[in-house]
Amino acid sequence: MIRETPPGNPISAGSLRLLAGQIGATSAVLLFFAASMFGQDSEATPQQLIVATREVPPFAMQDAEQQWVGITMELFREIKAGLEADSGHDIAVEFREMSLEDMLSAVEHGEVDLAAAALTVNYEREKRMDFSHPFHSSGLGIAVGQREMRTWDAILKAIFSVNFLSLLGALFVVLLASGVAVYFFERKRNPEQFGGGPVNGISSGIWWAAVTMTTVGYGDKAPKSAAGRAVGCIWMFAGLFIIASFTAAVTSTLTVNRLHSRIAGPSDLPHVRVATVAESTSETYLRRRHIVAQDHADLSGALAALREGEVDAVVYDAPILRYETHQHFSGEIHVLPATFERQDYAFALPSESPLRERMNHVVLRKIGSPEWNDVLVSYFGEEFE
Repeated sequence: MIRETPPGNPISAGSLRLLAGQIGATSAVLLFFAASMFGQDSEATPQQLIVATREVPPFAMQDAEQQWVGITMELFREIKAGLEADSGHDIAVEFREMSLEDMLSAVEHGEVDLAAAALTVNYEREKRMDFSHPFHSSGLGIAVGQREMRTWDAILKAIFSVNFLSLLGALFVVLLASGVAVYFFERKRNPEQFGGGPVNGISSGIWWAAVTMTTVGYGDKAPKSAAGRAVGCIWMFAGLFIIASFTAAVTSTLTVNRLHSRIAGPSDLPHVRVATVAESTSETYLRRRHIVAQDHADLSGALAALREGEVDAVVYDAPILRYETHQHFSGEIHVLPATFERQDYAFALPSESPLRERMNHVVLRKIGSPEWNDVLVSYFGEEFE
C-alpha cells in the first residue's frame, strides 16, 4: 500500500536524519567552545599563586607574626581579592623568599607566578620578563653621614689638617728670619724698641715683621739704622707676595676639604668613596658612569660602612634609603633631598602571563584612589615622593 505525502514540500526520512545530525554537530561545537572558554578562565585564575619576594622595607617585610606586609604587599592583597572576585573561588598564596637575582631568574623561567617586592623596571629586565603597570615612582638617592652636613666641622678639620699646619709653620719661619735680621741691625742703634736681650729683641722683631707684612703697621716699632730700613723695605715688598700666596693656599685648603665633606648631588660622587648594594639598579648606574663603588650584600651593610666612616656616601633607591635611615640610623645618617635617575616600581611576571592585564586593572584603580595616598603617607611620612 502506498501512502501519499501531504501537500507541500516533501520531506523524506533521510532528510530528517540529516537535519538532526547537523543540529547535533552544531550543539557539539558550541559545547566545545563553551568548555574551552571556561577552561581558559579557570587557567587564567589559578587556585594557587606562587609569589617570589624578599625583605625590602617599606615595600615588603615580615611583621612579628611572620606575615608579609608593606606597600607592595598591601597592593598585592587588593590584586588577590580582585582575582578571587572575578573567578568566584579562593586563591591560596605561597610566598617564596629569594635573593634579587634568584627572584628575577624564577620569574623569567616561569617557576613563580609573579614577584612582589621593590622591583624597578628597566630595559635589561624588560627583555627577560613582563611588568605590571608601575605603582610608585621615585629615583635614586644619596645618603651621607650626619657629620658631612656640618660646615664648621669641615672648616675645623681643614684648619687642623697637616697641609694647613705646614703653611703656618713655613710662615712662622719667614717671620722669624725677618725678625732676627731686624734685631741684628737694630739692637744697638735702637735698643728702646729692639733691645732687652736676644729673646725680647727677636720677639719685637717678629712683631714688627708681622704687622708690616699684614699692612696693619701700628707704628710702635720701626727700624732706624740704614741696614735695618733696607731690611724693612725688602720685607714690605716680599710681604705682599707672601700674604697673597698664604691667602690663596689657605682658601684652597678650606675649599678642597669643604667640597670633600659636602656632597650635594651625583656630580660629586666621582670624587668620594661610594657604597651601594650588589646587583641593584644603583650599582648599574654607578658602573655606567665609571664611578668605583664598594658592593654590599644588603643596604644595612652599606649604611653601617657609612656610619663607621669607611665610605663617604651610599647610593640606592631613595624611598628605601629614607625608610632604612629613619628606622635604624636616625641622627647618624642623612639622605639628601634630591633624587635622580627615575625608578618605577612594579610587579614582575613571566612573559605573556595571563594575569598581567587583570592585575593592571586593579593597580590602576588602586593607585588612583585617595586611599593609596594614605598608604604611602603611613610608610613614608608627609614627605613621600
